[in-house]
Amino acid sequence: MTRPAVVYDINVFVNAVVAEDAEWPYLAQVPPATSNPEADCLSLAFDSQEFGLFTSLHILENVARVLRDFGWTHSTVEDYVEALTELVETSGGAVLDPERQVFDVPDFEDNLILDLAVACGAMLVVSDDTDLTTLSPWHQRIAILRPRDFVQRIVQQRRR
Repeated sequence: MTRPAVVYDINVFVNAVVAEDAEWPYLAQVPPATSNPEADCLSLAFDSQEFGLFTSLHILENVARVLRDFGWTHSTVEDYVEALTELVETSGGAVLDPERQVFDVPDFEDNLILDLAVACGAMLVVSDDTDLTTLSPWHQRIAILRPRDFVQRIVQQRRR
C-alpha cells in the first residue's frame, strides 16, 4: 500500500532545529506533542505509518543556505541535509527535482513548493507561510496546514 504524500516547506525543516526549544539531533516521540511543532513534524515523519514525506533539491538547498546564514558550519549543515534525506527515504518518500508548472502565487519560492506537491501527488503541504496557508485547500484538493495543526491531525488519527 502506498502512503499518502506530504510536503514540508523550508520553514518546517529550519524551525525544527533553530527555534529556542530545538533539541536537534534529539527528536521526541509524538504523541505527546512538544513545544516545537516543526520538530514534532520531523518526528512524525521518522516513525510515520500515515504518510511518505517528499522534498526537493530546491528545498534542501534553501535549508542549507538558511542554516549557514544562522552560523551553522558547513559540515553541520551537510550532516543535517543528509539526515533529512534519510528521513525522507525512511518515510517512504523521495527527493525530487520537479519541473516548473505552478505560477499561482506571487512568491517564486512558494510556487516551487507547490510544484513539488503536484509532482509527488501530495495530499497535504505543511508550512508556516501565510501566503501558502491562505490558499488551503489549493485547487480544492491539497490541504495546506500549519505545523501545529498537522501534528494535531496526525495525533488524532493515531488515537482512533
